[in-house]
Amino acid sequence: MRLAEDLLPKRSPDGESCEGTVLRFSGEETGAGGKIARSGGKVLLVFSGDDPAFVEAALSPRAISLVFDGDCLPLFSMPDGVSRVLASGEGDLLRAARYFAEIRGVPCTLYPSHPALEGCLEERGKVLIGGEPADAPLAAAEEIVWDREAPGPLLAEGYARCLLARLAALEGAALSRFSGKEGEEMEAEFPVATEAEEIVLANFRQRKRERGGFPVGEGTALAALLKERGEKYPFWRAYLQLSALYAAFFEKGKPRRYFTPDYRKRAENAGGAVFSVPTPEEYVLRAMTLERIRAPFARAAAAISDEREERAKIMSALAGEPVSRGAGELRNLKILPERAPEGLSALIRDFGLMEWEL
Repeated sequence: MRLAEDLLPKRSPDGESCEGTVLRFSGEETGAGGKIARSGGKVLLVFSGDDPAFVEAALSPRAISLVFDGDCLPLFSMPDGVSRVLASGEGDLLRAARYFAEIRGVPCTLYPSHPALEGCLEERGKVLIGGEPADAPLAAAEEIVWDREAPGPLLAEGYARCLLARLAALEGAALSRFSGKEGEEMEAEFPVATEAEEIVLANFRQRKRERGGFPVGEGTALAALLKERGEKYPFWRAYLQLSALYAAFFEKGKPRRYFTPDYRKRAENAGGAVFSVPTPEEYVLRAMTLERIRAPFARAAAAISDEREERAKIMSALAGEPVSRGAGELRNLKILPERAPEGLSALIRDFGLMEWEL
């Protein structure tokens, strides 16, 4: 098995598109103020309150502004004359703005605050409506505009998100084999250089692939848990933890024949998450599959794990500060099977291999 990186010729990524959504890099013509000036009617600005450009643009008499608090419902109290939506923030905010644009039938422009571009390209996504989570249709944005002046730590995390995509390719291929399918070789997008535009372009292309069915991977769920706990570089820490877990599992993971995880207790420890228990027949088939695929997957996982020192140097250079190479505290990794029940860690749990003491 081989996991390849897409090495593409370096060029200006400005203007690349996906299903009608165009990626742009910040300039005078792409700013919120310019968009308002060229739009008819009222323009709704949705942001988190800490975007200086949006704060200034909100002073326009043609602008209506809303500071997003996590719920979509206040968006629908906006007047009917809204002709365009401009949204600045992270994934949850961007999905909410795109849901509003879909329901109102108006165009939207996105100004993501993270180079991973989460929430920018999915056809559907989870949003909160009146306190209730919903899987909602999302409008295709006309443009995604990235700020060329984004700080180094953000770019470092954008780079780490690409590392997680490589792990998702490995995870997806393994899960295909465990489910009885051959599984095709998958290649994750990767930046050809560490300049801001290349990192954002690689993420744009990868989000485009995920829209087409490329596995997102459980690494994003682990990163979300780490972020909740205050981790400064959650994508990077998730990459370190999962790359070590996968390498150890494929190299020497052996199913514990007479051990059954306490699924109910694990779910309670994970905050009441759902779980499923494999049948004896499924367990035996998975154990046989592991031995059949172990060698090629162990090589692929080890190759990714062995790159950690090199990747840490790049992360530190991007961040402008030393970035830890250690896996860190593993509490979040231990509950990942319950938070990502379709992921590879859930299968590792079923073999009784996620029971270490904290």
